[in-house]
Amino acid sequence: MRYLSVMFFLCFWLPLLSSVGVVRCATSDDKLEAPTLLIAVVLRNKAHVLPQFFGYLEQQNYPKSRLSLWIYTDHNVDNTAEIVNSWAEEVSNDYHNVNVTREDGDAFFPDEEGLQKWTPERYWHIIRLREEAIHVARTLWADFVFFLDGDALLSNPKTIQDLVEENRTIIAPMLDSRSAHSNFWCGMNEKGYYKRTDEYMPILEREKVGVFPVVMVHSATLINLNHADSRKLTYDPQKLQGYTGPNDDVITFAHSAKFAGVEMFVSNKDQYGHILAPTESPAQEAEELLNLKLEVTVDGEPLVVSPTLHSFVVPPEKDTLGFDQIPARLLWPLACHKKIPDQCYACSYQELLLAFMLSSYFSAVSVTVSLLPQRSAAPMLHVY
Repeated sequence: MRYLSVMFFLCFWLPLLSSVGVVRCATSDDKLEAPTLLIAVVLRNKAHVLPQFFGYLEQQNYPKSRLSLWIYTDHNVDNTAEIVNSWAEEVSNDYHNVNVTREDGDAFFPDEEGLQKWTPERYWHIIRLREEAIHVARTLWADFVFFLDGDALLSNPKTIQDLVEENRTIIAPMLDSRSAHSNFWCGMNEKGYYKRTDEYMPILEREKVGVFPVVMVHSATLINLNHADSRKLTYDPQKLQGYTGPNDDVITFAHSAKFAGVEMFVSNKDQYGHILAPTESPAQEAEELLNLKLEVTVDGEPLVVSPTLHSFVVPPEKDTLGFDQIPARLLWPLACHKKIPDQCYACSYQELLLAFMLSSYFSAVSVTVSLLPQRSAAPMLHVY
């Protein structure tokens, strides 16, 4: 009798209720909400690059209502905190949540001798912050946590979307720099440090294109918190039984993934963005950004600046690079192909020569410098 009742319901009442909208079964055509992400950013003395960093973050085509931002900044000697607060106030209504923690205490760690030096206390500080970010993400029931460094510029608007669609436990977009530096390792020695391998350069130079297993990713790391094995991942060496490597957050994280049997992946399916190579001083880092700006502009579009942060981008003083005059025809190859004079950056004489070499195949020019006695009459090369 019960069997007949069930069959009667399935054959008669269920189709009837479905037809009037009382009961509707999910179909393959139903659109699901995008997974939720917490983007975790720890910033220190990044004022020179933040207008571009936030500019690219704003352009990500992932639904902002599904994104939460957790930003922490401290130990600054520049106006990083001011830029972060200014940007957060402008965009807070665009995202699901924007949480900024700003510590205005000491500019240096007690054991620190220079801004670019990584001391034990500084490592432990970063480790604690990354662990806190994971905890916050789980508390918010976020599907993913995306660790993003301030010198990682995601110029491809599809970066986050592409990574999410890969559905890996750990994945990173491959980021380009002006050198062989990137945000992944293909090899690691027994002590946990970088090891050269034959697999690295073919991936970096895109001789091989796809998604590849690697031993470490950093600076732009997406973790899928829905995968059960993600609970075994940690940045804290004290939570990793049997770990004897350095107290380094990214090396510890790589070992925790290895111990958990979780593969890390890097994707170079597309050009996702840029990363600044490590430097020895803040001045060198600013110069590295300057060089990147020029190269990016020659190769394509200039670096994007957040509309809300233009006031924090200080144009350099006009300069003739030591010449009395720079005839406009010198810049003609660049002007024809990339319209660079409208939106460039202060550059050195060597960088200008580099620009000419890179653009020489677009137009043959005769380079003649006219040295005139009146310096004040010289047109200025003003690029920013």
